[in-house]
Amino acid sequence: METTNTLDSAFNDPVPEMPRPLSTQVLLQCGAFYEGTWHTEAEVRELTGEDEEYLAGIETKSDITFSEYLSALLKKAVVKIGDIPSSAIATAVDNLIISDRDLLFVGIVRATYGKEREFTTRCPSCREKNDVVINVDDDFPVQTPNIDLRNPIEIKLRNNQIIKMRLPNGLDSALVGKSSTSVASQNTLMISRCSVWEEDKPSDIEKWAKSLNIADRAKLVKALTDVTAGPKMEGVNVQCAHCGYDMPIRVDWISLLFS
Repeated sequence: METTNTLDSAFNDPVPEMPRPLSTQVLLQCGAFYEGTWHTEAEVRELTGEDEEYLAGIETKSDITFSEYLSALLKKAVVKIGDIPSSAIATAVDNLIISDRDLLFVGIVRATYGKEREFTTRCPSCREKNDVVINVDDDFPVQTPNIDLRNPIEIKLRNNQIIKMRLPNGLDSALVGKSSTSVASQNTLMISRCSVWEEDKPSDIEKWAKSLNIADRAKLVKALTDVTAGPKMEGVNVQCAHCGYDMPIRVDWISLLFS
């Protein structure tokens, strides 16, 4: 009887749940265009100590830009993008629009740590330390695009000319950050790189971008920066556990990964 009761108990006890594997899937909003097809289903992996050492070595370079750093990180941890062969993944990463690159980055954070990241911060009021938990999914919600991300934006200039602009990608961002020394020169390079010409293309696009009216230049840049897509990075408001002070917490991408 004792044996029977023991067996009955074993069969009736709830089966312990195995921890679910962290999600490594990322759905891109625009995707990578390769051989006539848009590829949007990506896969990432968690970062390892080897990756951390590799990225730390890149970070020490004096002339490294954030876009270059992010490209190096993505090329390490992005396993696949649709049916694009592995040999072409690095190029695909460079050509992804910024919001898709951000989606991949958040996916890597989730694969590495899970949905929650804990930080220690000091209250600016009472100077006491607080443990703050950030939920990657809730605090960086994915925004619904407000335009068709795959087609150029049409902007009418003051002379009624219509200019088409594609969204900047990782390579654009890296080159602008590397080559430009002022906001004005950055705007010139971004406008010249992202303008799309079907006919009447200027022989010197940078010269054309410099010749534009300042108001038109601002309008073109604003059309690119006003696009809503990808994860929305906002400050997280928490209350100090010691004095009750409302603490706005802002976390940059790199702190989110390595702090």
